[in-house]
Amino acid sequence: MSKHRQAGTTTPPHRVRRYLQAIGLGLGMLLAYGCSPLKPIEDPGTQGIQPELPDEPGAPAAASGAAPLDLPERNDRAFDSETLYSLLAAEFAGNRRLYDLALSNYAQQARQTRDPQIAERATLLARYLGDKDTALEAAQIWMDAAPDNREALSNQALAQLEAGQLHQAFASSQRLLEQGETPHFQVIAAQANTLSKAEHDQLLAEFQSLLKTHKNNEQLLVGTGLLLEQQGDYPQAMTLARRALKLAPRSLPPAILEANLLHLLKRDQEAIAKMEDLLALHPDNHRLRYQYARILSHNDLAAAQQQFALLTQQLPHNGDIWLSLGIVALQREDQETAERAFEALVELGQHKNTANFYLGQMSEAAGNPDEALLYYLQVNGGSDFLAAQARLLDIFMQRGEYDAAHQHINRQSLRQPEHAAILFMLEAETLRLHQQHPMADQVLNEAIRELPDSIPLRYARALQYEQQGQLDKAEEDLRHLLSLQPDNAQALNALGYLLADRTNRLEEARNLVNQALALSPDEPAIIDSMGWIEYRSGNLGRAIELLQRAYDASGDAEIAAHLGEALWVSGRADEARQVWRQGLQKKTREGKTHPLLRSTLERLKVEL
Repeated sequence: MSKHRQAGTTTPPHRVRRYLQAIGLGLGMLLAYGCSPLKPIEDPGTQGIQPELPDEPGAPAAASGAAPLDLPERNDRAFDSETLYSLLAAEFAGNRRLYDLALSNYAQQARQTRDPQIAERATLLARYLGDKDTALEAAQIWMDAAPDNREALSNQALAQLEAGQLHQAFASSQRLLEQGETPHFQVIAAQANTLSKAEHDQLLAEFQSLLKTHKNNEQLLVGTGLLLEQQGDYPQAMTLARRALKLAPRSLPPAILEANLLHLLKRDQEAIAKMEDLLALHPDNHRLRYQYARILSHNDLAAAQQQFALLTQQLPHNGDIWLSLGIVALQREDQETAERAFEALVELGQHKNTANFYLGQMSEAAGNPDEALLYYLQVNGGSDFLAAQARLLDIFMQRGEYDAAHQHINRQSLRQPEHAAILFMLEAETLRLHQQHPMADQVLNEAIRELPDSIPLRYARALQYEQQGQLDKAEEDLRHLLSLQPDNAQALNALGYLLADRTNRLEEARNLVNQALALSPDEPAIIDSMGWIEYRSGNLGRAIELLQRAYDASGDAEIAAHLGEALWVSGRADEARQVWRQGLQKKTREGKTHPLLRSTLERLKVEL
């Protein structure tokens, strides 16, 4: 693969903002990928630094107590012959690493015998294999059979944690704390960023309540600090981290939490200095070095790459580290290292979709579209799937291979029906960008025959009809959409703006946009629509007030065109020119003037 980048971008038309982007489809971004060889580089440090780093992703969960390959000895309790045979089969299966078969037998016998040692074996093996449901069930049997067994309680807490039952895991950890055992508060808190706001608030309240009676418990201090960090309360989280450090100055979890908080508070040099001091004391700690590298990635890419490269040598099967190395190398335009990192991910079978997408972008930027196609075809899911399809479509259409593009999208829509609507939209919009308007119309019409109630497809076709001047058909699609979702603010706004901009049905437009404003009162696009209705109605003062508010909130070039026109007609020519000049600075991805702004200046015969 060549090591040189190329650039080139295009953009969808200005109406995509009103009809598509507003409903969260991100089609504009996908089409930006579809017209640019390189995806915007992900920030390897944006996910928040946690005190835990899996040594090897995909490795089984480590059980508290005996490992699955060193299970506890069975007791001498007398079992019937059928049970003994099943347990013996489980033993043989485990010795031969047929762990699924072993677990099946242990779990069955745990249910039947309620024996604590069999339940223990089933719990440990299920946790090792990541069988969350079986682990929860077996751990409960173990607890029921041995309610005073602290290993049973600890494993139940871990099984609950691994199953995402964080509140239950907290309750079990509280019991461990009361019994003088090690709880799991830090790990519970580290995983809480997946909770809803209400659930997160409840968990934080539980942590804070328990902390009042256990003020010096390091696990609670760090866990509560992590939860506060996740909620953005960095100062209070820092207070707890430093309280924990006073109690345990050489403990890593509060020290890492403190360094991460310094980073989040934009005090990276202090964070880096803290990390370097910790690494001097713990040079072989992989988790610590990983967090250090992530903070460095915001300040010194070369140093960050060096640390990630060192970690790939220490943890060669850790895909997260290889991905971070590849991203940082791409940011540094070190194509050779980036390519090696992404190819390593493919070989490991980790982050394969992301790796293939990046490799496709690199191949395309290097002028190797055939190689890029092969990589993009291997992106079968994940967050890069749709962007890969956009790139594939663009490559096909640059070659004039429209049938191949259409066949590919049909295959993908059958394989992944949940993406069918947006796949057809991507095909239609890419055809439009390649000036194949009749074919784009045909794609959308065929797609809507298959998916008549698809909201994204109706939006897309309404946009296409509006551009072609087929206003009746555009209105028909938008009204069909509103029959499905009467409270869809974006659809109400789209129809209202269409009527205000292209017809004289201003009162009808006003009613629609008023409904949209009631649903989304602070949305600049909707405020702009109402401002345009006021302008078309001759209410210049009110129009300027609304359009200025929308423009101040967004800086959008389309709104600049509207505001400038209202100012111009009001005799405020200097202010209009100033707004228009600002709008001219908002270039499309093609580097061109926004089409509505350009047409406004031409219609009013204004020279800036």
